[in-house]
Amino acid sequence: MSNFFGSVTPYLLAGLVVYLIFRALSWLMYYRGQMRVPILHEAGLLLLGFWFLTLFSSSVTPALEFSIKPTFPGTDLIPIKGMIDLAIADGFGAVLGAACKYIPLGFLIPFLFRRYRNVIKVLILCGGTALFIEVFQLFLPAMDCRLDDVLLALLGTFIGYFLFCLLCRYFREAERMGTVKRSRRKNVPAPVRIELEILVVLMLVTVIGRGTQIEAARVRAEREAQEQQAAEEAAAAQAAAEAEAQRIAEEEAKKLKTADSMPELSLEAGSACLFSIDDDLILYEKNSTAQVSPASTTKLLTALTVLKYCSLDETMTAGEEINLISEGASTASLKVGTSGTVETFLGAMLVPSGNDAAYALANFAGYKILGNDEASTADAIEAFVGAMGDLAAELNLENSNFATPDGDQSDNQYTTAQDMIRIARACMENETIMRLCGASTYRALFDNMDVTYRNTNLLLQPSDDHYYEGATGLKTGSYNDEKCLVASAEIGGKRYVAAIMQDSDEGRYTDARTLFDYVTSGTGAESSEEGSGEDAGTDISGEDASAEE
Repeated sequence: MSNFFGSVTPYLLAGLVVYLIFRALSWLMYYRGQMRVPILHEAGLLLLGFWFLTLFSSSVTPALEFSIKPTFPGTDLIPIKGMIDLAIADGFGAVLGAACKYIPLGFLIPFLFRRYRNVIKVLILCGGTALFIEVFQLFLPAMDCRLDDVLLALLGTFIGYFLFCLLCRYFREAERMGTVKRSRRKNVPAPVRIELEILVVLMLVTVIGRGTQIEAARVRAEREAQEQQAAEEAAAAQAAAEAEAQRIAEEEAKKLKTADSMPELSLEAGSACLFSIDDDLILYEKNSTAQVSPASTTKLLTALTVLKYCSLDETMTAGEEINLISEGASTASLKVGTSGTVETFLGAMLVPSGNDAAYALANFAGYKILGNDEASTADAIEAFVGAMGDLAAELNLENSNFATPDGDQSDNQYTTAQDMIRIARACMENETIMRLCGASTYRALFDNMDVTYRNTNLLLQPSDDHYYEGATGLKTGSYNDEKCLVASAEIGGKRYVAAIMQDSDEGRYTDARTLFDYVTSGTGAESSEEGSGEDAGTDISGEDASAEE
């Protein structure tokens, strides 16, 4: 019954306005017909109007999703079966509730209208109303049409009429308390004679009119919601398409652009790549995406990582971490306790390819990354290697993994020629790295040691047969018999870098010259002359032929 009364709320205002207009016109006719209206008639008629409004609002309003096409699947025309199904589904109280809806009608109608003091007339009126409701519900998909509802309506009406008769039997005045007193000198106006029927029709029209308005608002809101949802889905689809386009663009941006045509060059290297920094273009490649060992060219990424967390003028001291290098690896002859600036240690790492300097820098920067001076050396080195991986991702390296700061070979350490080009491109934007990597010798003024290093890159040594005029760096690498070289040069006012991997000691320099000479012939610049002369002696030579860089 709570749903029964709750359904009338949206219709109360409209029903009240219609009822007051109806009663104002009725009172005008009462006045002209010299009729007397008891207060109980007015109160009872108000209650009757409210009851019909509630009955219609809960059963025949278009707000229950009216459909022009009738729906028969929910129709049940078998007597008694519907009551049983209703009792099983909602309990016996639901059956009593369906009948109770009509008890007030069976009582109020004969109480207010003398001409309806006939049980057949009352049953016909209420039964007809119930039958109309059931037929109307054929067009309401949300409602079930049951013949038993008509039977329950007749039952409730009869109970209400019986209660009225019982009242009149024991209280005779009840027969006249609610009826309008007509004048014997005036005829009763026709609208007054059928005011009950008019009231029923008015309440029905009010519910249908207001229900239509509610349904139209619901449909409009639903349409707007669908349009909004469609707009949101379209916007989401567009955003997804834009995000996908941006992702594709970013993926494309990560890729190095390749020249339309490649020269046929004879290189000893197993993997190589020649790149124009200023044109942002690969000019030549050979197996440039194959996995190779980076060896000491790893130190270029180490230098970039150190400079991301440390300042050049910071003072640091080499500790026990320098003993982590492999036996036979190239060193900068550091000792535990050697101290100096970060720049000095960078020079010791990049010029003679000092693995000990690489570990000293990694340990120093690792503590800064952790923000914990009490951490172990292993934790600091691990943090630094992790930072190398993060920087590799920032540089868009596609197929590389670095496990040590010095490039000492391990099973899970690898790179490609193209990825080394990406690292070299970042290094060539750093003035400090280019100044150190481009020097043929470097004097390292430690706090407790003064040493001059000779660059392991023979392209930079004027006294060597492999000297190449215009060479500006960058880094050699060596692991047993497998050599590599990341070489940079300035030719014809433009910068170039070549990554030469899986080569021999002589072959890496010969291949570098071949690549740069190709650029020279393409730009019209004069080919550089090979340097000659004997090796100049220095305090410390960088690279042993058998040493691991």
